Amino acid sequence: MIERKEVVETVVERLREVVPESREVTVIDDHMDLRDFAGFDSLGILELLVWLEEQFAIAIPDEELVVENFNSVGKMADYVIANR
Repeated sequence: MIERKEVVETVVERLREVVPESREVTVIDDHMDLRDFAGFDSLGILELLVWLEEQFAIAIPDEELVVENFNSVGKMADYVIANR
């Protein structure tokens, strides 16, 4: 079973690769709204969600593809844990 902390760390690492201005933030809190990063736009979200599916071997149904489900690292980690 995968640990939530591991998922959070993996997502933060990927976020720092995809959204350049996230590198300027020392700590990305679980609850930080990622929409505050200009680079976390619709394309950035889509890229991160495709990566989540591949990285954690999950499928995200279309009806669950709403920003509110994935706008923080914590929400992404919780989704991965619940759907693995």
